[in-house]
This record gives sequence, structure tokens and C-alpha cells, in this order.
Amino acid sequence: MVECIGNKQGYSNVWIIVVFLLAVLLPGGRAWCSVQVVPQSVRVGLMQDAPQVAFVVQGNYQLVNDYTKQVITGVGEGRWVVEYAGGLCQVSKDGEYVGLYNGPIKVEGLSSGGVKAILSSGALLQKDSVDGLAVQGAGDAINYLEHEQAGCYVVDVNGQIKQMTRDGLNLVGLEKSGQVKHYRGNLEIRSNEKGLTVINELPIEQYLYGVVPAEMPASFSSEALKAQAVAARSYLIAQLGSYANFGFDVLYNQSNQMYQGYDGEKPASSMAVDDTNGLVLVKDGQPIAAYFHACSGGYTENSEDVWYDKLGFIRAKEDPYDGNSQHYNWSVTYSASELVTLLNQQLRRYIKSSEFTELAVITDINALEWTASGHRVKKLLIEVLDHQGNLQSYTVANADRVRTVLGLKSSLFTMKKQYYSEEQDNPVDLEDILEPTNIVKQGLSSITFYGSGWGHGLGMSQYGAAGMASQGYSFQDILKYYYTDVELIKY
Repeated sequence: MVECIGNKQGYSNVWIIVVFLLAVLLPGGRAWCSVQVVPQSVRVGLMQDAPQVAFVVQGNYQLVNDYTKQVITGVGEGRWVVEYAGGLCQVSKDGEYVGLYNGPIKVEGLSSGGVKAILSSGALLQKDSVDGLAVQGAGDAINYLEHEQAGCYVVDVNGQIKQMTRDGLNLVGLEKSGQVKHYRGNLEIRSNEKGLTVINELPIEQYLYGVVPAEMPASFSSEALKAQAVAARSYLIAQLGSYANFGFDVLYNQSNQMYQGYDGEKPASSMAVDDTNGLVLVKDGQPIAAYFHACSGGYTENSEDVWYDKLGFIRAKEDPYDGNSQHYNWSVTYSASELVTLLNQQLRRYIKSSEFTELAVITDINALEWTASGHRVKKLLIEVLDHQGNLQSYTVANADRVRTVLGLKSSLFTMKKQYYSEEQDNPVDLEDILEPTNIVKQGLSSITFYGSGWGHGLGMSQYGAAGMASQGYSFQDILKYYYTDVELIKY
């Protein structure tokens, strides 16, 4: 899991190249890294167990029965609905029945019909795709094109290929949460015993267009955005296939990374993705799950202190770069009743129902252990009375669970506790404490947490990345600061 905070500029000194009329055609293909074979596309789970799915399209699509590989029909204007029908998919358009299918049903984008290029000899060459084609920029820089690169592009003075416009794209508009949300690539709808699963399949780089601005504000500087793009790409590749049993690779939400599709794309973020195309972080030859968070509060942590597994690339270190973050210092105060309500809700998530007794009074809370930095609480002891007056204690282990149970931004905090015994001269009998009509007069009357940071504190701090970029550090510097003993390669 990762956590986040929340028109491209005009090109100067460029050669304008329309991919359908390439100035230079060069033989050869992409040189693949020897680390591992990485798929070029990703399957993103957008919906699960839905009773029906409604969509519209923009561009050139066809509807395919993926079970038989047969084309059902072209997909034109209109509202399409796929309903769950006892394990089958019932398709209709604008209320008119189209058919009943085993599925999966795929809303498949159609290509533009090939690529034309002029050779240096003046001869015209036509190909089905741009695979294997290359463009030559200033300084004789060579760039090979990939199958998803179609439309109008520019090559800048460094030989970087950049898309000029995204008008005329194939987009699927999926009705979701009362809105129509648009996605690049294909849409797949498959049935299971509980309902319909919706999957967006698209090239990895295009997926990142919808991830980076969802995870980091597009207003951040370009080097910070590039660092975010590389971290997001690395994390994705390390997570591919995590949900293979459900038919997709990753979820669209914070279980993996936030993905907002085409509607969430921002020019600055997309440029950062383009500028780092294919770059990933590896350790010992394998892409890393490059965890990141909003604000470190001055210290990052070892993975085993926050979760459980030890990861060699996630090591604790002092982080002086995100000190200007709005989340650097904060405080939260809970009254006795608020604390009881919160802990009754949160502790149930981690304790078996047979072992949990509802809390009536919080008598005390104490930190037992700290993380490697010495600043985050790693283990917490909560002492309580239940409704029968029995004294109970619960130990909360690992720093991430500590912050979750307490409802805090971070487990980097100190506590100021106020007890009822400090506010009265005469103690109250236990019968009075537990009598529903009486006000509880024992234990904690309130507690204030003074903390710093936002998130689990592992890997890259996003505000820290912004701070480093503002001091002139490159995205490579940022990544190698937050991730230990890693290499940056192109997959």
C-alpha cells in the first residue's frame, strides 16, 4: 500500500514530427534490460461485484466476446449496459437487448489503421504499427517508438519524444459513483459468482498519466514529479499480478496506487512520466516496491518497524527536507467518550471477536517501544475497563497499526494525558463509574497527541522530494536518497 498527499507548455527548439509521416526511419528495435521481462500493459480493477455496468465511448471501439474471440458489434454513440445474469453477461444499448454472453465482454479500441513513413530514399513504407520505427532528433539522438505511440509527437533538442495533443483519443466513459469517468485503453467486463468485475487494460506509461497527479500535486516541481513517476512505475511493476485470481494486476485505489484515469491527468505530471519513460528502481536486479508517503515528519523508518517484513531498500534515516510541509506539525485532542468510541471501532479490526470485550473506560495509554529512528511509537499499551468492571489491556504492535488505531496522521507523536483523578478530590465507586446514567469519573478524561508527518514513513517523502527539488537536487538524487542501495535502469 502506498499513501499520498493528494496544456503541456509550448515546445521550443523542437522538430515537429507527425508519427504518420516520419522524417527518418531507422532499422532496429529496443534494447531490453536483462533484469526481467516486463509486460507493457497493466490490468486495473475498477469495480467488483457490480450488478450492472454502464458505459459510453469516445472514438473507435468494438464489442468483443472474449470467450469466443468473436466481434459482437461496433460500439458507436449511445449508452451501453452490461447486466449480471446468473453468471452471464446481458448486453443492451439504449434499453434495447443486444445479447447474452458467457463473457468476458471486452470494449476494445481500434487502431488508426497503420503507420506511413517516408524513407530517406523517398520511398513510402506502410506498417501496421509504430513498433520498430525510430525518430532522429537533434544531435543524432535515436528513439525507438512503441505500439501505443500514435498521433502527433515532437522531438526536442535532447531527442525526447513528447506528445503534443491528446485530442481524438479512444476513451471509455464508465458510470461510477454517480459520475462518468473516462479511461484510456480497453475495458473488460467479466462475471463471477457475486457480480461483474470491470478491468481497464492499458499501456503502463498511460496508466501512470492517471496515477502520478493522483498521488502528488501537479503543482510540485518537475524533479519531484519525475521522482514520483519513477517510484510509481517501480511500485507497479513490483506489484503486477497481485490480484491475478480476480483477473487483474492492481486495484485503482490505495490498496495499490490511486488511479484516476484520463480525467485526472495533468500536463506537468504527464510530462514527468514521459521524461522518465521506462525508468525503474531495482535492487539485486529486481524492481522494488517503492513505497512513498506524504510527509516524514523529519524521519523515515525501517520497513520491519512499521509493518513486518524487512526490506533492504527501505531503511530509516533522518529527513530534513520536508520541514515546510503543512503536515509537519499537528495536534489532536480526544475526550474520554471520543477515545472510547474510536478504540471500540478500531480495535475490532485487529482482534478476534471472541477475544474482544467492548470498552467502557480508558484508564491509560502508554508507549512501550519506538522505531529505529527513536521517534515513532512502535508498540502501544492500552489499559481499559469493560462494562463489567474488569481490567483489560490491549497491545498494539507495529507503527502503522498504532497510528491507525489512534486515528492519527502518523505514529510520530508525544502524548499529554489528563486524568479524572487530577480533577477531583474524592474518588468515585466502581458502581457509579459503570452506571449508564452517571458520568464516567475514572481513567483518562482527555488526551492530546502532538505529532509530525503524515503517512507510514516508509520510502520517499513526497513533501521531502519537493523540498529536495527546490534545493536543486535531481530526481535521481531524490530517489537514491530515500531508497537504499538501489539502481535506476530502463526496463
